[in-house]
Amino acid sequence: MDRDRRLICKASLALGVATVLPACGNGSTMMATCSAHALGVGNAADIPVDTAVNIPTGEAKGMSIFVCHDADGFYAVDAGCTHLGCDVGLKDAADLKQGFLCPCHGATYDANGQMPTSPAPSPLTHYQLCGEASGALVVDIGVEVDPKVRFKP
Repeated sequence: MDRDRRLICKASLALGVATVLPACGNGSTMMATCSAHALGVGNAADIPVDTAVNIPTGEAKGMSIFVCHDADGFYAVDAGCTHLGCDVGLKDAADLKQGFLCPCHGATYDANGQMPTSPAPSPLTHYQLCGEASGALVVDIGVEVDPKVRFKP
């Protein structure tokens, strides 16, 4: 009996989320459900082209992500350096095109979190970014996506 009630609750939650999130990923796909890791990260109108906003996730101690906006759309990238996990920052706070820099050991990444320099062993992780009709952005840190994926409102 309890199992059936839980299934009904989960289905209702999934249906509610599906009605709130009209588009995800590349801007042309629909998202049926959103995992428990989804979090609101602000409004698209507040992130001009070629800028990024650092958002703490609250998921793990110190974990944060960058919500970035380039000419192709919006994307979310993990702020944790792939070397030892220090949070990277923008090389130039006013210009995303300059890329990211780790303050701990000097590793750098391009504006898409790719092309890491030593000592970083790999690119930054990208997460699914979704949007609501109101312009609100939602990131699902439970779903990794290809670095080329952009959300286009």
